Order: sequence, then structure tokens, then C-alpha cells
Amino acid sequence: MFVALDCSMWRLLAGFVLLLCAADATPVGGRTVPDFGKMYHVKGELTLPYSGDGIKESFEVWYDLEGNRSRIDYHNSTVRTFLIGDDFDYGAIYQITPVTTDTEIQAIKYFQLNGTKEDPIRPQAALPDLQGFEFEKMEDYAGVQCEVWKKFTQAGHKKNTYRLWVTRPEGNDSPAIPYHYEMMGFNTLLESHNDKYMIDYSDFSPRTESDIFTPPGDMTYKEFPDPPEERQILANPLQDYIHTSPVSHAHRLFGPFKEKFERQYESEKEHEERESYFVHTLRLVHSVNRAGLTYSLGINDFADRSEAEWARMTGGFIPD
Repeated sequence: MFVALDCSMWRLLAGFVLLLCAADATPVGGRTVPDFGKMYHVKGELTLPYSGDGIKESFEVWYDLEGNRSRIDYHNSTVRTFLIGDDFDYGAIYQITPVTTDTEIQAIKYFQLNGTKEDPIRPQAALPDLQGFEFEKMEDYAGVQCEVWKKFTQAGHKKNTYRLWVTRPEGNDSPAIPYHYEMMGFNTLLESHNDKYMIDYSDFSPRTESDIFTPPGDMTYKEFPDPPEERQILANPLQDYIHTSPVSHAHRLFGPFKEKFERQYESEKEHEERESYFVHTLRLVHSVNRAGLTYSLGINDFADRSEAEWARMTGGFIPD
């Protein structure tokens, strides 16, 4: 059955449809969710305040989602990493990095990690996916007026709060520019904040150059060194700081560590404490090794100990 509608009823219906569409597109908290586009270039400085005396590590990222590729440089291109999603069947990561061993100092090595059907290689973003983030407030951060976007996640005893500070140079609905990113981790069993990392962004641009994604040719690329469990985090460490999951690759490596060194803890609380120490040690080790120094660090059977325990075992000396 068809019903004839007069003009006034049509206008009312059209207005109702427009209202529904507007409701679907309503910005979060009255503001448009930041969208950084499918291509950009940005610099950043990662800070790990809970690792050693506090680690700071500079990086630079070129990102091209449509081209299925990205590039990440650390410490002014001391380490260069190319993530090419179209190479081979499931993509590949190529890394050029200095390596220091017992026989070589800062020797330039070429490593390759091929993707698999279960774990294909994708471009690595330098900015978090803001799905699930909500507008929290306006805030003056380091003298800059910013929007703050927030997200909570929880898995087991790990409860993380992620915040991204962005600026809008041209107004509330203009494209956003990333300014600061921060994760604060809280362990509900330990009843304490036991994790934190921060990224300060600069020089953001929605453009990049196509030739920047081409890894050096005519080189022999070898597999990343053992242990195999660490290859993913060696190849792409930035993913652990950009994702918004309480359980990172670093956390998942705690299982192989316990098995290798036959760890058994007296309680669930001790297990949570030891896992936290291990994660911070692992981050310290990999960050130091990316810096191109004349020495390198490794994970040993003391990786799940606190700084106080290290001091007692070494007569007051805490290794750098």
C-alpha cells in the first residue's frame, strides 16, 4: 500500500533523515576525531621513564598506507627499517643497522623478516589508531593549547590509559597535528602504576616522497639473529608503543624467558612484578642496541630483577 505525502510531510521526513545522518556523524565530544590521513611524515622522540635511568630515543617515520609501505629511522638514520607490504606473498621488513659483537664494533648489517599468512607485514604507523578514543578535555600542554583524546584498555591485571594531545591550527574542524602521546599502565593486583612511555611529535607533514621507501639494493639480507621469539620486536619495535593493547610483544616474550631460565614464582603478585621488571629491561636492551654504541646489551637471567636487587648483587653498582 502506498501513501501520498504532501509537501510539508516530505519536508518533515527529509528533516528527520538529515537529523539521523547528522547523529551518525556527530563528532566525539562535539569535536571531529583526529584523522591524520593515509600518508604522512613525522618525527618523534620516545621516552621510557621506567627503563634504567630513563631512555630517550629519536625516530622518524614515513607512512604510505595506499602504497602499503612505511619506513622508520632511529637516531638520525643510524637504524633504517623498511616495511614493504607488497614484497613476496605477505610482505617483508628490511633493516640496516650497526651491530656490535665480541668480534665486531658497529658493523653494518642487513636483516630481512618475511611476513607469513598468519602475520603479514603491514605499514607501521607512527600515530595510534584513534578508534575507541574519546575527547576528554582541552589542555595547555607545554605552552600549547591541545585537544586531549583518551582510551582505556584492560587485560587481566593490566589497565592502560592512552592519551593523545593534538593541535588544530586552523580551528575545531581543521586537520589535527599530533603533539604528544602517552601511555600510563596500572596493575590492579599490585595496586600501582608500573608502566609508562611517551612520544613527543614534531615536523608533521601530510606528504612524503616515493623514493624514500626503497631499501638499498644489491645487498645480502640475512635473517634476524636468534632468539627467534625476539625477531618481531627487533624488526619493528615501534609497534609496541603505538598499539593500544595492554599485552605487547614485550609481555609475550616473558613466557619464553621463564621457560629458558626455569622461573617459578611464589605468587601471582610476584609474577606480575617480575613480568614488569622484565618488560622494562627488554625495552632498555633493545633501545641501547639501536643507538649504535661501541657495546651491546642482552637479556640474561637477571632480566626480571629490580634495580635494588641489581644493586645488592653488584655491590651497589647498577649497570647502565
